[in-house]
Amino acid sequence: MENEDFNFIPQASAMVREDGTPAEVIPEGPAPAGFNERFLAYVIDAFPFVAGTYLSLNAMVKAGILAYTTANEWKWKLLWIGAYVVYETALSSGGRATVGKLIMNLRVRALDGGDLSVGRAFVRALAYFLSSATLNLGYLAALVTPRKRALHDYVAGSRVISLRERGDLASGLVLALSWGLMAILIGSWLNQTVLKISPAEKRQIIAAHRTISKLAKLEEIYMRREGHYTNDLKTLANMTGNVNAVRAELYKTLEPGTLAIASNGRKYRITAKARNWRKTEVQVASQNAPPPAP
Repeated sequence: MENEDFNFIPQASAMVREDGTPAEVIPEGPAPAGFNERFLAYVIDAFPFVAGTYLSLNAMVKAGILAYTTANEWKWKLLWIGAYVVYETALSSGGRATVGKLIMNLRVRALDGGDLSVGRAFVRALAYFLSSATLNLGYLAALVTPRKRALHDYVAGSRVISLRERGDLASGLVLALSWGLMAILIGSWLNQTVLKISPAEKRQIIAAHRTISKLAKLEEIYMRREGHYTNDLKTLANMTGNVNAVRAELYKTLEPGTLAIASNGRKYRITAKARNWRKTEVQVASQNAPPPAP
């Protein structure tokens, strides 16, 4: 080859499809904001409204201004939700930014790169609740979509951009903070839903406690008769005159094999587990040791 000098001119990717037809060209511009920085901005923006809802509601109930009922609680929440929608609408449109996005150097833009209109910003604010209603999958969509757009971005025709590129240290800090906060929020949600004792479970626990309280009364009767407590369940059951009824109640309200009566004659402790799915432990104990015999 006599002349090996040549220039290689890279072609724009995605200009032509494999079949030769023109493909959509995505214009260059600011980088899409990542999920983690968007999540932190959302927490910063939402926290004052969530805290304000419950703090103001508690203050008004304590002051006697508002009676606490489920209906009043939801009305008060809806007022704060309305305020949040107005906040998001006003500060996500016209090139403005919410406090969270200002701190994280993010901006909401239309797909063409221009400012988001008030109408689209309003739709986007309402669509937050659509993203939440899909078990938060609408938010997680920003992890996998081409331009890191969440469900509410698709609904409103918007995207979120980052105005500043972060270094490795700052990116690592954003990652740690966002996933740490997410773990806290998930734990709180589990505690308020899955782990919260249901009314049916509460009834099971109360029934179990009532059963061992009856055994405690038998212990007190036995003490008055014999001058000491006992750890013999059969003796206590015989005192009722109906051992079968005692056995039936124990089976109905207590998890089998969990009832334990411990006594040294001067004190007693009765423990068992209720027949709910988490097998909650219930306990009754003597308040004070009996006075020594003269």
